[in-house]
Amino acid sequence: MKGWPAGYASPPDQLARLADVRRAVRKGRKIRRVLEEELGPAPWPDVRGLDLGCGPGAIAAYLAKIAGAFVGLDVDEAAIEAARARFRYPNLDFVYEKSPRLPFDDAAFDLIIVNHVYEHARDAGTMFAEVRRLLKPTGLVYLAAAGKYQIFEPHYRLPFLSWLPHAWANLYLKLAGHNERYDVALLSYRRLFKLISPFHVREYTAAVVRDPRKFAAADVVPRWPPLQRLLAAAARLAPAVAPTRIFVLSRRGDDDR
Repeated sequence: MKGWPAGYASPPDQLARLADVRRAVRKGRKIRRVLEEELGPAPWPDVRGLDLGCGPGAIAAYLAKIAGAFVGLDVDEAAIEAARARFRYPNLDFVYEKSPRLPFDDAAFDLIIVNHVYEHARDAGTMFAEVRRLLKPTGLVYLAAAGKYQIFEPHYRLPFLSWLPHAWANLYLKLAGHNERYDVALLSYRRLFKLISPFHVREYTAAVVRDPRKFAAADVVPRWPPLQRLLAAAARLAPAVAPTRIFVLSRRGDDDR
C-alpha cells in the first residue's frame, strides 16, 4: 500500500476499543487539560483543529464541542463513515484521505492532534512535514507518542514485540495467537525527536504523572502520591522506556532551523 498512512495493525478487540465513545471522551479530556496549559481555559471559539488519524471520530467530536471547528481525518474509510453517521455537529467534518499530501491549504489549522498515530504512517517524516505545512505560524500540535523500547508493545500488549525485526515480530504474533502481520513502525524516542526537530518541543509527560487529577489522568496513573513522584522522576530520567510521552509542538520560523 502506497502513501504515508498504514492501516490499523490491530486485533478486533482493539478496533472495538477505538469505537468506545466513553473511553475516547476520557482521552479527549486529557488532551484538553494539557492544551489548557497552552491555550487557557476552554472553550476556544477561535480555534480550528484537525484530529489526524481520528478513527471513529469520538475524540474529534469531543474537541469540536469546545473549539470553533474541528476536522477528523483518517485512512480507514469504514471508520470515517461510522464517524459521519454518529457525530453530526455543524462545526465538525470528517475526511477520508490516503494521499501523502493532505487535502488542506497551507497554515489551515490552529491546532493539530497527533494522538498515537505516527507509528501507523508509511513515512512518519512525511507525515510530520505535512503537520508543519498545515499548522498556522502561531498554532500548536498535541503529540502523544509511544516509543520502540518500552517493555510492553502498546497495540498487542506483548513484551519486547516492538524491539524485534519485523520478520521476528510477525512470528511472535503468530505464536501468540494473532493472525495479523506486525504493521506498526514504532521509533526510538531519539529518532522521533529528529523528526520533530523543525518544531519547538515542550514535554508534559512528567507533569501529567505528577498531578494526574489536574490532567484528568487518574484512571491511568497510580493514586499513591509517592509512586506518582517516582514515576514522574522515571519519566525524566529514563524516558526511552516510558509507555507514552506527551508533547506540545509549535512551529519554528524558517530562520530558527
